[in-house]
Amino acid sequence: MTMKSIDKLKRLTGEAGQPVKKEVPAEAFSAERQAQLKELRLRIESVVSRSQARSRAALSEKTARGNQGLAELLEGCEVENDEGRFFLVSRMMRGASPHGHSVIQEAQRFDMTAAAMLANNPRISEWSSQDALFLDTETTGLAGGTGTMPFLIGLGWFDEGHFHVHQILARDFGEEKAALSYLRQIASQRKYLVTFNGKAFDVNLLSTRFILNRLSCDLTALPHLDLLHPARRILGHRLENCRLATLEEQILGVKREGDIPGWEIPQRYFDWLRRRDPRLLVDIFEHNRLDVISMATLTAHLADILTARALKQSAHPDDYLAAARLLLQKTGPSAVFKILDVLGEEVCADISQDSKKKLAFLYKRAGRIDDAVQLWRDMVECDPGDYQAVSELAKYLEHRVRDYQAAGVLIEKALSDATRFSCDERGALEYRLRRVSSRPATAQRR
Repeated sequence: MTMKSIDKLKRLTGEAGQPVKKEVPAEAFSAERQAQLKELRLRIESVVSRSQARSRAALSEKTARGNQGLAELLEGCEVENDEGRFFLVSRMMRGASPHGHSVIQEAQRFDMTAAAMLANNPRISEWSSQDALFLDTETTGLAGGTGTMPFLIGLGWFDEGHFHVHQILARDFGEEKAALSYLRQIASQRKYLVTFNGKAFDVNLLSTRFILNRLSCDLTALPHLDLLHPARRILGHRLENCRLATLEEQILGVKREGDIPGWEIPQRYFDWLRRRDPRLLVDIFEHNRLDVISMATLTAHLADILTARALKQSAHPDDYLAAARLLLQKTGPSAVFKILDVLGEEVCADISQDSKKKLAFLYKRAGRIDDAVQLWRDMVECDPGDYQAVSELAKYLEHRVRDYQAAGVLIEKALSDATRFSCDERGALEYRLRRVSSRPATAQRR
């Protein structure tokens, strides 16, 4: 490019006529730039440091204010151990205190043999109700897994007729290790656990958290009564579901007012971490406390049904029948006699036809055939078209009494109701009628 062209470009870009800049040595420029950058960096660090200090001060103040609010609202205190600090609420229910249909002092007297059977662990029968540790957790998630933390651990136990509830709160994630250490201390003083769905959730989750915090604990080694499974077996026949809240309301007579739903609890805790508003946790503490107490009264209720001390006002005859079936499976016929006697003496005339069928079956299995026959006769008298009663009574008349004529009359009367039986049932009765009709008259009675 010619000089003339360069001059034209300078005129076009406005460079023409400007003084020529003196070139600065690279070394001088580099030193000056580094000094400026250093000064700028120091200023930025100073601003960030002041901002962080203000944030820490604000957070510290908010945390202190939240902790103080917790202590005031829940009447708890901060506890410190070798692993750090946590928040503890301790309460006691006196023996005369009611909980639904039960009184705490009465709930403490549950039968240990029955408790061992409910747990399917005979070792529990060696101890007393005061050796039990009732446990329930509130967590940061409902699905479990290593990312789920039990931020509130509710513990309960009987002592001298009263019921003590200790609730351990990790006010933030850093307090979990101290909270678990306190749980380990309490658990070491008890002989067995009582939970509600704890085998599938609470105990497994706690065991994982102990491992993650590098703490040893033999929580899983304790004999364990998980109330969910026996509650389903004995009470589930008349309930929409077997959640603890349902059992409380329909079985134990506990009415919760304004109870927080379980799905809302994790978010409440995260809101607490962000805002440190103690009012967010009050409902969670009450929810957890009632869960722990209800586990104690539910244990007593199930044990009372299994031992058939007397017909409980809040129990249903079918509850006792379900308990009798459980006893029959686990211990044999002799163990169900007490339940059968209570049912037979007090409510036999009032229970439903379906319950009478179950009771008659239990009488038959227990070898009390005369009692079973009486029930079958009552059922046929009330409903001549009841297939099970007709069939069982006809078998009895044919095989034991050998009164073939009576068996035939019974079946003919039942078959006269053509609309009651299925094809298979009608076919079975007609076959039995032909068989008893073919028997020789001389063999009709012993």
